[in-house]
Amino acid sequence: MSLTSQFVANLKRFRLVTFDVTDTLLRLEDPLRQYHQTAEEFGVAGVDRRRLDQCFRQQFKAMSSEHPNFGRYSPGLDWQRWWLQLVARTFCCVDQGLAPEKLEKIGQRLISVFRTSACWSHVDGAQELVQSVRNAGKCVGIISNFDSSLPQVLDAMGFAGKFDFILTSYEAGVMKPERGIFEIPLQRLQIPAEQALHIGNKLDMDYEGARNCGWSGLLVSGGDNPHSFASLSSLLEALKTQAIPW
Repeated sequence: MSLTSQFVANLKRFRLVTFDVTDTLLRLEDPLRQYHQTAEEFGVAGVDRRRLDQCFRQQFKAMSSEHPNFGRYSPGLDWQRWWLQLVARTFCCVDQGLAPEKLEKIGQRLISVFRTSACWSHVDGAQELVQSVRNAGKCVGIISNFDSSLPQVLDAMGFAGKFDFILTSYEAGVMKPERGIFEIPLQRLQIPAEQALHIGNKLDMDYEGARNCGWSGLLVSGGDNPHSFASLSSLLEALKTQAIPW
């Protein structure tokens, strides 16, 4: 694909461009439907969807508080066991009578299927934007609050070979918006912060997190500043056609 002169001009000052993943490049497709279907596959029928949703949100919040960053620093807990515990706690919240062996099997299946294309879709404009940034000669990376399976997810969604690095919070040992996760790629690549741009969908995690570390930022969840866009496709169009005031 050819690049417009405005696109090239907008990115001229940057040597590094990074992206968030969830709801920036990729979108989960009704994850609790997958929980419901997987439970049925293992003979757990009649799970109330509304109660399942309520329990998942409650237990995800609790697990994130008790064992932050997918259990990165919790003794005896790695990211897989973190998700297995979350699944077990979610279904036990719905039905305390479920056998631990069945919960383990449901959890293992969910861990597997969520690392495939069955549970994800592309955000409009994602593939074109990533490729355009690569074609502009930039170092292109990922900075995401995610567990270590993220490269597998990106490969499954057709992004294999599209990123020069994939930095997860689990690998970094710190989550956005902490400075440390934004400083790691700068140190590795010997790039000053003013030559780095991060694109994401969370005001606090992505935009403010990056800017507080000296980066530039673009936001794809709307807002009232010149760096905010209603969608990734509108951000892409703006990069192609109008000067972005950094």
